[in-house]
Amino acid sequence: MIAEARLSIDLGSTVRIRSNRTASVAALLTGRKPQEALSLLPMVFSLCAHAHVAAARLATGQGSDNDKDAMLVLAENAREHLLRIMLGWKTGTQVLMPAPAVMALVPDMVQAIEEYGEKQVAGRLDAYLEAHVFGTAPMRFLAGDFSDWLAQARTPAAGYLREILSRGWAGLGAVSPAFLPELTGEELAGRMQDEAYCLAPDWLGAPCETGPLARQNTHPVVAGVIREYGAGLLARLVARLVELARIPAQMRDGDNPVCGQAGTGIVETARGRLIHRAQVVDGVIAQYRILAPTEWNFHPQGVAAQALSGLEPDQARAVVEAIDPCVDFELRAA
Repeated sequence: MIAEARLSIDLGSTVRIRSNRTASVAALLTGRKPQEALSLLPMVFSLCAHAHVAAARLATGQGSDNDKDAMLVLAENAREHLLRIMLGWKTGTQVLMPAPAVMALVPDMVQAIEEYGEKQVAGRLDAYLEAHVFGTAPMRFLAGDFSDWLAQARTPAAGYLREILSRGWAGLGAVSPAFLPELTGEELAGRMQDEAYCLAPDWLGAPCETGPLARQNTHPVVAGVIREYGAGLLARLVARLVELARIPAQMRDGDNPVCGQAGTGIVETARGRLIHRAQVVDGVIAQYRILAPTEWNFHPQGVAAQALSGLEPDQARAVVEAIDPCVDFELRAA
C-alpha cells in the first residue's frame, strides 16, 4: 500500500518545506508489463489520472493516441482549475458555482470522443465559463481590458480577486521567477536515472517553477498584472483564469499538451509539467521514474519556499493554494 503524500510547511523568515513523498509509485510499476502499469496508474493518481496514463504510454513505448490523449488531458485540466476556484476562491457566503457540470467534464469528453465529437464539450465548457466564471465569453475576457473586467464582472472569481486587492494582497509572495524551460527527453534522461533527483529536481543548479504562471506569463493580461504587482498572488490567480479561458479554443483547435518519445512522456497538467521516464527490457519495466510538478514548485529552495517567507498563516495558505500542490499540506507558524 502507498502512503498518502503530504507536505509540511514551517513558516517564518526562512521557510522549511518537507515532503513525505517517496518513489513508491515508480517502484510499484517496476517489474510489470507496460499494459499492467497503465491499468494501475488511474488507481494510484486520482487528480490527473489521464495525464499520468498519457505520459506512461509514451514512456513505456506504447505510443500515444494523440487526439484522445490531448482532449482528455485538456478536459482534466479544465476540471482541476475549476475545482481549485470552487474550493478556494470564496468571499463570505457567496454561492459556489454548480459542481455537477465540472465533475462531468472528463466523462463527457470520453463519451464525446467515442460518439459525437469533442467540439460539443468545448462549447459546453465555453458556456459554463461565461455563465459562472467570467460573466462574458472567455475569448472576450482574454482580449479585453483586465481592469474593466475586474470592476464589472459579478462572478465568484471576480469577487475573490477584488477581495485580494482590497486586502492589499495582490503582491503577496512576489518573487523573481525562474520558469522551467522546455527540456527534451535526452536532457532529462540522465538526470532522472537518479531517484533522488525526481524528489528534489533542479535545472542548471536551481529549482524552477512550472504551472499556469510559467505557461501564461507572456499573455498580455498576465504580463500586465506582473508589471503592476509582481509575480505574486494576483498574477498566479490571473494566470489560472487565462489558462482556463484558453482551454475551449485549445479543444476546438486540437492543441496537444502531451509530447515526448519512447522512453519519456511529458504532459502539461493543470499544476505544471508532469514527466514519466521508463526503461523497458524484454517487455518488462526495468526502471520507472516520475517527476511531478509539486517536486519543482515545492522544492525546499523553490518558488513556494521563497514566496512564503515572512507571511502570516492566512496569507501563506492563499499563496500555497495559488501555487497548488497535488498533495495535501500542513502549515505551521513559527
